[in-house]
Amino acid sequence: MTVVSPATLARAAEALRGMAYEHRLHVLILLRAGEATPTALAEVVPVHVTALSHHLRHLVDAGLVRRRRRGRQVFYSLPDEATVRLVDEVLRFVRDAPRA
Repeated sequence: MTVVSPATLARAAEALRGMAYEHRLHVLILLRAGEATPTALAEVVPVHVTALSHHLRHLVDAGLVRRRRRGRQVFYSLPDEATVRLVDEVLRFVRDAPRA
């Protein structure tokens, strides 16, 4: 039996909540290809730009996305290779898991 600390469980739950919306997961999938601006993401994700901004804030708060500002431009990206692998594993799970 593996024992996990309450802090680790809380962080894991926060990450999963961050991914728990279709649009947020879509953003994570898009960011696997590299950083993007909110404008570029809004061209692909079928949601109003205000809602997209809300989703991006949740992803940043969950530690799933990094925000970088250059002048007036804002760029979003996945923070590390572990996050890329997490998104890949979620997609693999859905693809490979038997449907109930």
